[in-house]
Amino acid sequence: MLPILGALLAALAALKDWPLPLSLLAMAVIASACAVIYWSAPVSERSSGERLEQSVPAVPAPDVIPAVAAATEESKEPTPGSVGTRADALVTGESHETDLLTGLLGAEAFFARLTSELSRCKAANQTAILVVCDIDAFGEINRTVGLVDANRMLRQVADCFRLTVREGDMLSRLGGDEFGIFFPGLPPEIAEARVRDLRAAVREAGLLTLPEGSVQVTACIGSSCFPVEGDTVDTLVAAAYRSLARAKRERQENATKPIPSALVLTRS
Repeated sequence: MLPILGALLAALAALKDWPLPLSLLAMAVIASACAVIYWSAPVSERSSGERLEQSVPAVPAPDVIPAVAAATEESKEPTPGSVGTRADALVTGESHETDLLTGLLGAEAFFARLTSELSRCKAANQTAILVVCDIDAFGEINRTVGLVDANRMLRQVADCFRLTVREGDMLSRLGGDEFGIFFPGLPPEIAEARVRDLRAAVREAGLLTLPEGSVQVTACIGSSCFPVEGDTVDTLVAAAYRSLARAKRERQENATKPIPSALVLTRS
């Protein structure tokens, strides 16, 4: 009733040319009627945004969007052999087989495979050699040439090691400037020759990557023989690290003496 009365008053005000107070009264009646109509409606019907949202049907996403989403989800899942680092493993909670910098096996994958390799050697009644290689004064090299060149040298060390080992041997970057190499099927008397070859590979990597005039890159290397010095992963690794510690002590005691190598390289 109130809206009708307001409309009539507004029409009369326009036709009869009412004075301003009566015109304002008609407008007030119309405004009051609108307010009564709005606030008497259910709450669910007051929001124009909600009514618009309910009135517009949802448009289904194109087929390509689920495909892209699926591909994104798949890319988050690590696959065997994927590249990763220790920091990445701490963030994601997932471990990776391959070292990010060098492409060699990571420490966790290396020791896991070492367990199965030792079992295989034991079943075949074979001997084997485990080598741990630690580059000398790598911190000083890093400070002298910078992180980029130092990391490039580590990648070159890995590449030179690949050329030194046989197919079926296992290479790993155990962390930092430390590498692990496992030679299945080799007798203990070959260990020293393998150590000389690895020393030469480290020296070659330094010559190929570091600036002219840089100090010669050397390494301390320890080795252990399966099954004589250890018939499990723990005992074999412990023996290799004891050998590495002896090599470091001898290096300090003979710091002024030249280091034997299977190959002496010079720059061309």
